[in-house]
Amino acid sequence: MHTPTPAQLLQVWEREGDPSAAACGLLLLGSSCDECSVEALAALPLGQRDALLLQLRERLFGREICSVANCPQCAAAVEATFRCDDLLLTRDVSMTAAPAPEHVLAAHGIRVQFRLPDSNDLLALEACIDTAAARRLLFERCVLAAETASQPHGVRGLPDELQAQIAQAMAQADPQADLQLAFCCPDCGHAWQPTFDIARFLWQELHAWALRMLRDVDTLAHSYHWHEADILALSPRRRQAYLELCAP
Repeated sequence: MHTPTPAQLLQVWEREGDPSAAACGLLLLGSSCDECSVEALAALPLGQRDALLLQLRERLFGREICSVANCPQCAAAVEATFRCDDLLLTRDVSMTAAPAPEHVLAAHGIRVQFRLPDSNDLLALEACIDTAAARRLLFERCVLAAETASQPHGVRGLPDELQAQIAQAMAQADPQADLQLAFCCPDCGHAWQPTFDIARFLWQELHAWALRMLRDVDTLAHSYHWHEADILALSPRRRQAYLELCAP
């Protein structure tokens, strides 16, 4: 993994107007993982993808993350500050997209083979009309085989209890893919655990950074008549120094 240049980040940002979280993750990883194809990145288990995105976030904007969530009890805005390391469940994150391992679960007299969800699955779920349809499609994609007494068993006919066990087994096998933050409202004392989606969060940070960068480029271009490429090539410290010099 390498750190994208400001020019590369702007190219990623302008590629799509309002991409989904799954598409955001692939665009961001693609900007820092030249050695991997888009297909290989899309095949990474979501936990592996998210771990790489956390590392990329630290490279781009530092270790500290500030997040704000509204309390579901009283709607107050609650701030929380944490580090990227706090969210990494493993320090040994590979960028290699090895063949997805198969997992096995036996219950209710049925033996099920399944794999972990990846970005391709999330992209496919975007066409679903509701949560129930998305759940069915995800099981159809990730359950590789199901049999009872050596006879094939249809995926759609799996008992609800078994589907819940499979979902739990997926979460246990890939805990990095389902990160939840611990929030406590200082106003009403309500505690809750919102899900943290690093792909969407990092894209929102990139969007805010891109708008600030374009304003800086506009200011310096008007003041010094430099080309955008020359301004983007400046180090952040030197760029800020020039901005201070041309400030009224």
